[in-house]
Amino acid sequence: MAFIRHVAIASKDPAATAEFYKKHFELKELYRQPKDTGDGGVWLSDGYIYFAILKHGPDTPKLGPDQASDYCGIHHIGFMVDDQRAKVAELEAANVPHVQDNTAGKQRASLIKNAPNEKFIGPDWVHLDVREKGWNEAIRSNTQLYELKPVTSDR
Repeated sequence: MAFIRHVAIASKDPAATAEFYKKHFELKELYRQPKDTGDGGVWLSDGYIYFAILKHGPDTPKLGPDQASDYCGIHHIGFMVDDQRAKVAELEAANVPHVQDNTAGKQRASLIKNAPNEKFIGPDWVHLDVREKGWNEAIRSNTQLYELKPVTSDR
């Protein structure tokens, strides 16, 4: 069984992008390169996921043979929050673009019912899903849900 532990994005301004995620989602900074500016990259965590914000450009690591890294961002990141209305109000007050659903478009099938996402566009056009519930319920309906707990020993 694999668990998601890492998300990486390419950014034109890693330090500014890191500040966005630290401010709005309370991620903690692990380190930055160089230490004084973070121009080369900033690494964050919520305690479970290792989140790398890499400098976009010729030094961005390639994804693999014959694959390019000549773009910024990833598709989206989902954040489960304690109070969805409060988080939406915070993001809107900070002028973070709110994405409205395309009601005319084809809707994806989903295991998640009665738990709507609020969608925003963060730095580097990374789409953000914000919700209070839904992901755990969808996981639990198809497999074992694992709840992460702090490590109590030096493993």
